[in-house]
Amino acid sequence: MEAVNLLPAYARPGHPWAAIGKDLSSRRVLTAAGAVACVAVLGLGLGYIHERSVVNDRRATLADVQVQAAAADAKAAPLRDAQAAAAARLAAVQPVSSGRVKWESLLADLSRVLPSQVYLQSLNMTSPTPAGSGALPAAGATAASGFTAAGAASSHVRVALVLDRLALLPWLSDVTLGSSTGGSSGPGLSAGDAFSVTAGFGPSGGAR
Repeated sequence: MEAVNLLPAYARPGHPWAAIGKDLSSRRVLTAAGAVACVAVLGLGLGYIHERSVVNDRRATLADVQVQAAAADAKAAPLRDAQAAAAARLAAVQPVSSGRVKWESLLADLSRVLPSQVYLQSLNMTSPTPAGSGALPAAGATAASGFTAAGAASSHVRVALVLDRLALLPWLSDVTLGSSTGGSSGPGLSAGDAFSVTAGFGPSGGAR
């Protein structure tokens, strides 16, 4: 039977690479391995020290930022308290403001619709209880709200025109002639008709 050499070609006797390393002693190999190990350990140590320094710096920066944030929060606390107080006052004022009757607007509307040669001698507008005021009417009572006016006009035609004009106002309803009598006088009128008018009054209809 013929013998078969299973070694690779570079490891067979006579090959140039087969003699590499044969002249090295075990002591030299151990020394070289120890040196490599020392270099690796030193590198790991330096890397650990560097990373630890970076972490410590970041922790110090975080602590400084937290201190600054706490100081800013302490300075902002009075502003937040003032804003909360202003919001509370606004919430208390809004219902009152929304329920306030704008009398100046109502009177301006009335003066615009009255025809010429008509003069009011008395005027009464009673507002219902404003919404949100918290006041409740007595048992069996109705909220008092109404419009009454009395004046003088140059003729019956002017009195009828007053009724038509008042019916155009959105905050009046059921405009009704209470009375009309001749022989009255007023500013600029030597003789005319005295009249009175009643209507339902809802000031929210004329809110602006």
